[in-house]
Amino acid sequence: MRARLVAVTLLTLALEVLLLPIASAAADDGGGGFVDPNGDPTATANDGDSIDGGSAGSGGGDGCPWIVLIEDDFVWALYDLDGNRRYSETGRWFAEDCPPNADGSVGGIVIIPEGSEVDPAALALDALATASIDQPPISTSPSADRRLYTQVPTWLWLDGTWWRGYSATASAGRVTSTVTAAPVATDWAPGDGDQLTCDGPGVEWRRGLPDSATNCSHTYRHSSADRDGGAYTLQATVSFEVSWTSNTGQGGALPAITRSSSRSVQVGEIQAVETE
Repeated sequence: MRARLVAVTLLTLALEVLLLPIASAAADDGGGGFVDPNGDPTATANDGDSIDGGSAGSGGGDGCPWIVLIEDDFVWALYDLDGNRRYSETGRWFAEDCPPNADGSVGGIVIIPEGSEVDPAALALDALATASIDQPPISTSPSADRRLYTQVPTWLWLDGTWWRGYSATASAGRVTSTVTAAPVATDWAPGDGDQLTCDGPGVEWRRGLPDSATNCSHTYRHSSADRDGGAYTLQATVSFEVSWTSNTGQGGALPAITRSSSRSVQVGEIQAVETE
């Protein structure tokens, strides 16, 4: 990983100009603050994916003093060889201040983060894993608490208080990422082999509403009497669009997630009765 954090995306001349005032500031500070009296950084790279933290206390084993290369990575952008922007827990990064080679050239500059390195996108996934989204509460009309009937449209819907956006936030040091999951559609499996997809949560049945008031209903054609337990399994699976933002300015879309729930419903067959 050491090579990954070589600051090759900056011109050598620009690096030399940037290093000079920072090195002077460290010297004026008597080595305090971000570097110890020996010129070594107080930072430790303790993240498993960052540069070996052992070099922080030894100047990398080559006697070069450590200096503050970047004091605020929100202001000074740092990129790896793949063009990905990098962040540390505190925003500070250190470099070994080694003199030029005998021929005057400057080799790769090794840098380490203060504390662990933070990936805002990975932090967003951590936040998503903590998002608390209960199973969707299924409602029907006629009520599935009693019995449904063949040839009668059954309204399907989810509780409106449940159908909303859900957010969660995760932080590491000063980097914060927030995810938002918004429900968009419900896939219904009535249990009789049919499938239907409804945009939104469906419409709650109320007395006086016409059948056309709902965009989500299903008509059973056969009784559930011959099924195991004498019932169908009605299942609702809700799809969520997921997005994320970060105080680093990064963000975007994450893969969609789903939440499902199911319940047993008995469906009886209405018999026609002839009358004279």
